[in-house]
Amino acid sequence: RMMQGHKMELFVLDLSFLGWSILAGVIVALVQMLVQQEKMSQEEADCIKIQEVLAFLNSPLGVRMKAAWLEKRLYREQPFVIARSAEELDKTWAGKREPVLIQGIIDAYFEEEKDLVLVDYKTDHIRFGEESRLVDLYKVQLEDYADALERMTGKKVKEKIIYSFAVHKEILV
Repeated sequence: RMMQGHKMELFVLDLSFLGWSILAGVIVALVQMLVQQEKMSQEEADCIKIQEVLAFLNSPLGVRMKAAWLEKRLYREQPFVIARSAEELDKTWAGKREPVLIQGIIDAYFEEEKDLVLVDYKTDHIRFGEESRLVDLYKVQLEDYADALERMTGKKVKEKIIYSFAVHKEILV
């Protein structure tokens, strides 16, 4: 029985490495196809780091997003426009209630149970332990995205997540 267990462990390890190798090949082929279809330049393609993509796909967030995708509950590249008063955007404009339109594109969100999970990808160069810098930089942006999503869908955003490719990690905001 110990021999069977050991063989099984070796097989699973071999399979997981083989799976990564196959997936990496598929990603490279997809990138080249996008270049050939002129949906991406070769310069843009050269910036894609396959190992970072694989790390994301195998992360807890990647697994959750895959589950949502399989259930057709994953949404990407969602444009939005919201209005804010000038004073909300800049305290030096106190008393100025003129509306300012903010437009953007939400990287991704998905439905989980009855609520939404908002995802924003970041490629900023940070080191491990500096994750709070991303929260400080992008908290207001994600709050605006969450507000827009709630208005568009009528559903509550239960989580706002930054996925940092630099540290291969999801960061709750």
